[in-house]
Amino acid sequence: MLVSLKNRIILVRDVATGREEQLALALESDGTLVIADADRDMPTFAHRVPMDRFPTDESIAQAVSEALGGPREFLRALDRTIDLDHSVLAGLGKMPVDIFDNVYLAEVKEHALILCVDMRNFSDFLCSNPEDTVFGLIKEFTSNFLSCVNQFAFDCSYYKLMGDGAIVIWDETTERTIAEALSVFDTYADFTEEELFKPYGSIGLAGALVTEKVFKYEISAEASQLKYRDYVGYGINLACRLQALARKDELIVNRALKDTGFVPSDSREDGQVLRELGRLKGLRPEDSNGAFFYRRPAR
Repeated sequence: MLVSLKNRIILVRDVATGREEQLALALESDGTLVIADADRDMPTFAHRVPMDRFPTDESIAQAVSEALGGPREFLRALDRTIDLDHSVLAGLGKMPVDIFDNVYLAEVKEHALILCVDMRNFSDFLCSNPEDTVFGLIKEFTSNFLSCVNQFAFDCSYYKLMGDGAIVIWDETTERTIAEALSVFDTYADFTEEELFKPYGSIGLAGALVTEKVFKYEISAEASQLKYRDYVGYGINLACRLQALARKDELIVNRALKDTGFVPSDSREDGQVLRELGRLKGLRPEDSNGAFFYRRPAR
């Protein structure tokens, strides 16, 4: 794609002679396309072509052919320069791969907010449906969930897909970030129940929302020089373990989050839930002696 040009280097072929040429392209603010020789350090020519329409690939190719005196076939772009708007940049900054070389090392967040969501009964669905159906559902689930996060979790710091689930993290627990997390869960639970999962019966969304300490860290893979970001800590483990207790369309919260007063919740004292809670490994005493479930607003 050549649209949104910004000092692009492209490779073209002269259709008549078969000779390959490197060209530098730039689109000026008044819509003028600048075409220059990029085979040498000092260009031997530069053409300025006014563009009277939106600069599509086809119109740019036509302008190049006319400027160089014969048809040119576009082969590929030799650089990887792209222009991203603010919303795309904000989204990339929350993903596991760091392409901006940010400093993301040794940060401790004492009161992070962690949302962990998961599909209920996905394993049964996986075993009883053809591959095309499984692929279709999981792609719809994940793409729509990320859209929901980008729309409602404006202040989140990080998100990551985990198979048939996902994790979203806010670096601070505040009334605003809690409201965002609940909006994500409510909106997506309604969407999956009313639309996405409706043809499949038993599948549903469940999750956990906790406030706890986490550690942010970054590693660099030597071969690729890419930087990967992630979080570790008790809060991550707690959210992932507690979500297993939630049934379809339920969100379980930890005691510390309940005590903020910003999450309407009910304590569940039935024996089965407490027994399952007691069997979870690695939980602190305050998190293993009571089960608290978010009281979703009536629809």
